[in-house]
Amino acid sequence: MEILETMDSINFTTLFILFIGLKFTIETYLKYRNINSIKQNKGRVPERFENIVNSEEYKKSTDYNLDRLKFQILVSFVSIIILLLLTLGGLLSWLTEVVLGITSSNILGAILLGFFIIIISEILEIPLAIYSTFVIEEKYGFNKTTKKTFVTDIFKNLIISSVISCSIYAVVIGIIENLGSNWWIFAFGAVFSIQLIIFFLYPVLIMPLFNKFEPLDDEQFKKPIEKLLEKVKFKAKGLFVMNASLRSSHGNAFFTGFGNNKRIVFYDTLLETITPDEMEAILGHELGHYKLGHIRKSLISSLVFGFVGFYILSEIFKSENFFITHGLDEITLYSKFILFYLVAGTYTFFTRPITSYLSRQREFAADDFSFKFTDGKYMISGLLKLTKDNASNLTPDPLYSSYYYSHPPIAERVASIEKKLSDTQYK
Repeated sequence: MEILETMDSINFTTLFILFIGLKFTIETYLKYRNINSIKQNKGRVPERFENIVNSEEYKKSTDYNLDRLKFQILVSFVSIIILLLLTLGGLLSWLTEVVLGITSSNILGAILLGFFIIIISEILEIPLAIYSTFVIEEKYGFNKTTKKTFVTDIFKNLIISSVISCSIYAVVIGIIENLGSNWWIFAFGAVFSIQLIIFFLYPVLIMPLFNKFEPLDDEQFKKPIEKLLEKVKFKAKGLFVMNASLRSSHGNAFFTGFGNNKRIVFYDTLLETITPDEMEAILGHELGHYKLGHIRKSLISSLVFGFVGFYILSEIFKSENFFITHGLDEITLYSKFILFYLVAGTYTFFTRPITSYLSRQREFAADDFSFKFTDGKYMISGLLKLTKDNASNLTPDPLYSSYYYSHPPIAERVASIEKKLSDTQYK
């Protein structure tokens, strides 16, 4: 009862605006710090990278990152406008009225309202996606996306996100309606199970809708990789090359799936620039994430945060004040759930530097794993090539990177590996 009384006494309208303002102010401040850091170091190539990038390439990377940061500030501002429009602006409430005029079923209502929100969000985000792809990425030579591919991607994303999100909404609302006061435990279990299924099926059903995956058949890359897999005792469904060049010239490699669906995927753009030894070292890093239990730990973290999140939702559900003061006049089970989903990120943004820090520590640990099984000098040269090809920021502001970066800045990763190489030489 005390929790309910507290919830009913809070003016969430003021609190919501305060959190939105705080989040935007902090994140914009950090972005401007990063902009200033790039500008201050723009005059010359940082000493550590003098033999890696020339002055023209460095100018490209600084200009590219400056344009991206300025664009990110715009995106953040637009996102706030959309959020306020949906909540305090009354759009979500109006859409709920529309849905109530179509059906009295809470489950069908959840599907319809969720679909309307997804459609509106997609439409409002299209101009930003166009500018990012056909202006910024095009300007710096990274964009390979055709107009046809761009439009097709929009419709594919719309269909996939609608099916997944609306299914989750419908399942949760059905559980709330039928499973009593402990509904949140069952809802959490159901949602987590759906997420696991999606994670399992993603590499074999969803990813192929966007890209082609061909088995890696280049023997100069394949042989050292297979030896490494045997050395670390890792069994994968296969080694695949993804036609990332369909959309971008950026290069990368990643590990996806679990169980019998574990796959190692390389961008075709990556194979054009790195050597087999560098590929082996980069793969060693990706395998490190699996062998060190990082994927399992991420799932456990999701489990804990999901459980806590659904408990909080169950308590908030008892207070109509929370929803009314967030702009929701038409209160239904599904409009309450979707509103909570929309505003939750605003109240939890301060957890980002914590998750970023944990992620960076895991990246260092994966580098250490690779170092044990491959030659560290090739990890360094591979990372530097990736940095150069992707025009990554070579001089990020420390405060900015501590908040945003899931990977350590390239200079820190290289320095860490160089120290291990030095220590090994003197042993």
